Amino acid sequence: MNIRILSLLCALALALTGCAPAAGGGTDQPVYFAAPLPEGEPARPVQGPAVLCETRRIPEQADLLTALVECLLSGPVNDELRSPFPAGVYQLAPPTLTDGVCQVDLSEHYGGLSGVDLTVADYCIALTLLQVEGVEAVSILVEGEPISYRDHQLLRETDVLLSSAEDEPVYLSAALCFLREEGGLAAERRELLIPGGSAPAEVLLQALLAGPETPGLSLPLPADAQPVDLWVDEGGVCYVNFNAAFLSGSAAPGQDRLLLYAIVNTLCQLPNVDAVFLLVEGESVEEFGGVAADRPLEPNPDLVVS
Repeated sequence: MNIRILSLLCALALALTGCAPAAGGGTDQPVYFAAPLPEGEPARPVQGPAVLCETRRIPEQADLLTALVECLLSGPVNDELRSPFPAGVYQLAPPTLTDGVCQVDLSEHYGGLSGVDLTVADYCIALTLLQVEGVEAVSILVEGEPISYRDHQLLRETDVLLSSAEDEPVYLSAALCFLREEGGLAAERRELLIPGGSAPAEVLLQALLAGPETPGLSLPLPADAQPVDLWVDEGGVCYVNFNAAFLSGSAAPGQDRLLLYAIVNTLCQLPNVDAVFLLVEGESVEEFGGVAADRPLEPNPDLVVS
């Protein structure tokens, strides 16, 4: 599943308009954080970029790259901005700069990010550090290793400045369905950023497969199971094509039916999706978890526990 890089619209314009000079000694540096989530109607368009900056004063004697990462991880001073980073994340070592590539090594907490959340966090770091003289690309590691599911590992400013007026990101208010320890499904409310040009169904599925944020919920996806493709036809059927590992069995007996409907119920929230057709390696599945899965499946709201 190919999710396009987040459209941030904006780094240069924000550096000129959104960051006022600070007073005092030292160096003024723009530091980027996530823009506030919208209020009001679900899925309403966001007029503006996904990240904004504030100016922070860096002492003259401080190592600039280290100080900027510390500013990022400490969170914004401006109450109207929000930190995209998980609580407790910290630098494992000072950033290094070699042949134009600035390498940042963060604690394991950062590895819990995925999907749009990871993209926003990555580019807050990248946009902040790319303004430092000599930095042409940024590499972000977790415990010394790259995150394997990133689209690419070197982040450059040219990757960020991709959007146009027709390609602005939008937010989607959605309820992701996960399995409860006590049985049944529970809906976890999320505000998801849909990058310009991306399909909402892809972003919604990616957020679901990344797992829940609420204790006591789970999504027992079989080991190594990954979506291969996803599309929605004109009749409102969303086809979700997994690799063969999807059929290797769930973490506990009897959970396959709930896993199937966690996917179906979540995707059928979209206005253009009425049913979900499960495929494995491009072929329909006769039965999954006791459910006849060789046809499009409509949502089952009775499985969701209030």
